[in-house]
Order: sequence, then C-alpha cells, then structure tokens
Amino acid sequence: MRLIKAILLLGLVVALAWGSDEERKLEAAFLGRFASYIDWEAKSKEYFIITLIDENPFGSILNNLYIDKRIKGKPVLVRLVRKVEEIGLTDLLFITLNTQKDRLEAIRYAQEHSILSISESRGFAGSGGIIQLNFVDQKIRITINHDAATRSGIKIASPLLSVATVLQRGKP
Repeated sequence: MRLIKAILLLGLVVALAWGSDEERKLEAAFLGRFASYIDWEAKSKEYFIITLIDENPFGSILNNLYIDKRIKGKPVLVRLVRKVEEIGLTDLLFITLNTQKDRLEAIRYAQEHSILSISESRGFAGSGGIIQLNFVDQKIRITINHDAATRSGIKIASPLLSVATVLQRGKP
C-alpha cells in the first residue's frame, strides 16, 4: 500500500502543469496529499482545517476540491485570515505573507502550535517553514525542512521525503 502511495505521489511530482490555474489545482491537491504522509497532533476533532494567511491564491479551488472529500478521516474546513493573531486552531497553514518579517512570525506561530506550514515563498524552507512548493519548468518541486518539522512535533513519512529535497540543519 505504501509503495502504491509513493508511486502515485511521485507521479504527481513529475506531472506537467499547463498554466497557472492548472498549477493551482495541482498545488491544492498536494495540500491534502501531504497530510496523508504526515503525523501530528490533531487540532480539531470535527474538521481538518486548512488556513490561508494573507491572500487566497486558490480562489474557490480549495473549497471546490475538498467540499465532499476528507483529510485524515475528517471533512475539510478552509479558512482565510489576515494576521498571525487570527490563525487559531488549524492543522495546515498556507502562508502567502509578502514580507520576510511577517513570514517568520507565521512560521514561529506554526512551530509553537504543531501546525504544518506550507508556502511557495522563495527561501521558506530555509527560514524554518516545513514545506516549500515551487514550479520549475512546469514541474512541481518540493523542499522539506526536516529539522523544522521535528521541532514542530510533526513526523513526515519516508515516501514524501523521498520525492523532495530535504533540508537538515539548514542544508540540502
């Protein structure tokens, strides 16, 4: 079963995206896929909560994708907040904050509250974020900061680590 999941995940990683809307759809699907390879303390007993901070680059894609799906056996709730103080209860935090100072504040909050932090910001994983997503030549690239995950009390399964660039002690 794990081998099948790893093959499916690898297939997604090398899949070509065709335009930013398709990239967003692929990225939205990855958010749920990542959760299946991660163990951490559940925040809510009722919902798997995805919180976007600052902007929602997905538009209605996340809500449409997860309206009738479950992550970790729970229905999905997607929230948008503007400030770190508004994050509250969440399992996954997608960070779109523009300044390094604001991103670092959100990363610190996520680490302190065992929240899976994800962003497409350049240098995100190197700054203590857990998963950085980027599209390069129409292929998705995943960078994982393993030390940050460990500090946050988050365990990442080896199939996900095997398809990513893994930073340990700040180095690939």
